[in-house]
Amino acid sequence: MSRDRPSPFPTPSRLPAPPGEGRARLRSGLRRHGFVPRPAAVRELVREHGLRFSVGNRVEFYDTGRPGLQAMLDAIEEARRSVHLETYILRSDATGRRFLGALLAAARRGADVRLLYDAVGSLGVDEGSLATLREAGIEVVAFNPLGRIYPVWAPRRRDHRKILLVDGRVGFTGGLNIGDEYWGGEATPWRDTHVRIEGPAVRDLEAVFLESWFRADGPAPLSWYELLGQAPEGLGDVRCAVVPDGPAYRRRRARDLVIDGLERARRQVWFASPYFAPGRRVLAALEEAGERGVAVDLLLAGAGHDHPVLRRAVRSLLPRLLDRGVRVHEYEAGMMHAKVALFDRRWAIVGTSNLDRQSFEHSYEVNLVLEGGGVTERLGEMFHADGEKSRRIDVAALEARGPFERLLDRLASLVLRLI
Repeated sequence: MSRDRPSPFPTPSRLPAPPGEGRARLRSGLRRHGFVPRPAAVRELVREHGLRFSVGNRVEFYDTGRPGLQAMLDAIEEARRSVHLETYILRSDATGRRFLGALLAAARRGADVRLLYDAVGSLGVDEGSLATLREAGIEVVAFNPLGRIYPVWAPRRRDHRKILLVDGRVGFTGGLNIGDEYWGGEATPWRDTHVRIEGPAVRDLEAVFLESWFRADGPAPLSWYELLGQAPEGLGDVRCAVVPDGPAYRRRRARDLVIDGLERARRQVWFASPYFAPGRRVLAALEEAGERGVAVDLLLAGAGHDHPVLRRAVRSLLPRLLDRGVRVHEYEAGMMHAKVALFDRRWAIVGTSNLDRQSFEHSYEVNLVLEGGGVTERLGEMFHADGEKSRRIDVAALEARGPFERLLDRLASLVLRLI
């Protein structure tokens, strides 16, 4: 990316002090969908135009659920000042109890702990356990509960972000939610991509969390200026841009980033996404890249898919892509849940956005654009390993389906008109 378009670097590490009343947070039921301005410091870091890279970051990838979730638990156990956890799915199973227990222990050590979960993604979470957290002084907020009068017209506006921040120095994001299925097991191993990051980009992730917190009407007081006033020191050699997205943004940043990457690619593009229903513009960009000779590989969830109907529905989109040279693979060694894109082995996108319209149009997401530091080499190794556990889908395989299978696929394709 940097060879094609220079990327602006961060403003100085300390933000200007907010004037007078600027530190106080306005409260409004409209805030969660962007109708009330965010504090200036958050607006400065959560930009809606272009990419703003920071340098000096260190990243570590987790390619299965258990190591990634365990690393998050280990970080929470080391927290001394603050823990901010934002998740789409929060279960009350064994994995969920591990995290709730870790948050409770951190609060008892004196850390400021905040938990933000999506009300739909976390349906069924044990309210008794959440009450215990609140009694310990932990601030717990549900994003966009459907029971509220406003906005009943926007039930699909979900918080799909997964962010953990500890002491303002270490952050996590990627595909992992909090539940036993993500922890993984022998029956259905969970293949995901999660990132641990240290360095200046952690402050940008903190700003994204605060944006979500303000939008969800998280309780005050919240010393957002202290959290954002100083970026962590550089610890590595990875350039990183934190790219938040959501329905209240002026542009659909995740979708446009994918399209831009496809249009600029010259040799090779790899995508991994469990859910594939990207819409007309992304489909056109995939087709155009394939037609001009770019080697485009699309890795989707296969036999372990947690939504079998969607797996069938995707097949209605595949013939037009296959005809234009796009290669499609289905992961067969468990549930493929990673959200990764790699362009010409020069830069990558890792985060929470699926290649579907729910992510591109309706959900609040966050992605990392990464360059340097061996990132693309590591992700390339992961793609190759996944390819060895995948099945190639071609025109012959689609045509070999029996009449009943084709009928089921056609019926399932109707789902794509609703998602």
